[in-house]
Amino acid sequence: MFLTKDIVNCILEYYGRIKYVKGKYINVIHKYDERYKLLEPLITNKSNIICNAERGINRRDFYFEVDFSIRGLSLVYDLGFLHGNKFEICYVDLRNGWQQIRTII
Repeated sequence: MFLTKDIVNCILEYYGRIKYVKGKYINVIHKYDERYKLLEPLITNKSNIICNAERGINRRDFYFEVDFSIRGLSLVYDLGFLHGNKFEICYVDLRNGWQQIRTII
């Protein structure tokens, strides 16, 4: 009548649409589902942002760049690396020379 969590987890893992994470069952898209291909570029971009972000000594400062799919365009986010206690967003365009549009808060 009742199954242990180990058996339920094996069944759900085989099914591929529900996972047990941090004490809760959550819906997921199976990696062979055709909708996964739509999300794959977004997941890859987010992973690149997280992996390439640099954190400061006090763990509050950060710096990271986001490259667009158009070669030579990017955004830079900087909190505390170059300007002390200020936040900077910088648009960089390298297609025709060098162009930067910076906003410092």
